[in-house]
Amino acid sequence: MAEAITRRGRRVVTVQLTVLALAVGAALLHSPHAALSAAGGVAVAMLLAWMLRRTMARATELAVESPQQSMNTMYLGAAVRFVALLALMAVGLGLLKLDARFMVGAFVVAMIAGVLAARGQDSGRPTDQTTD
Repeated sequence: MAEAITRRGRRVVTVQLTVLALAVGAALLHSPHAALSAAGGVAVAMLLAWMLRRTMARATELAVESPQQSMNTMYLGAAVRFVALLALMAVGLGLLKLDARFMVGAFVVAMIAGVLAARGQDSGRPTDQTTD
């Protein structure tokens, strides 16, 4: 199961890097500051996706031995990601004075792209290797 999480994580990173390039390129038509803001939004989305992948891998390892500890890991991971989102957006919008339209817009697009990239038929179970 952990291999499936890693495979999906790689696919999400690839898609989000593509979104990063497209968002920065499109925002650059507006201004360099807009491009930096878009890059910041996608970077936040990528960091949150990485945190989710780490949390899910850890929870998967714990699920066999302690289902309750696995659930606690997932809940704690969700809380940490939420606080990280608030903190990173505050830094980007408040301290760095990034353009909110481009930062939040690129963040949303990168998150949607990541969710769509993670969808699939890969359950993580080993494939049937029997030969006829």
